[in-house]
Amino acid sequence: MIAISSDQQSFAWSMGQTTGARFQILSDADKSVITSYGILNPSEHGGIAHPAIFILDREGKIRFLHVGKDPQDRPSDAALLEELKKVAGAN
Repeated sequence: MIAISSDQQSFAWSMGQTTGARFQILSDADKSVITSYGILNPSEHGGIAHPAIFILDREGKIRFLHVGKDPQDRPSDAALLEELKKVAGAN
């Protein structure tokens, strides 16, 4: 699991440290990744990503996608675990 932030690398690293995240938080400061995935929200803070969850299979194909309206709009942990099980079973 990884997270991608549109913040500078040093801030993304600091966020990981202060939140206790047990996964990598990568920087996409030039917004090229969030733009290529179609989740750029240009009206927020000069351009940030819409909150999104992608589950990819071993070949890198997107098997599940949720784009939230706001940071609280996200699937439950149970729903995500079910999606992960589906993807793991498909391989």
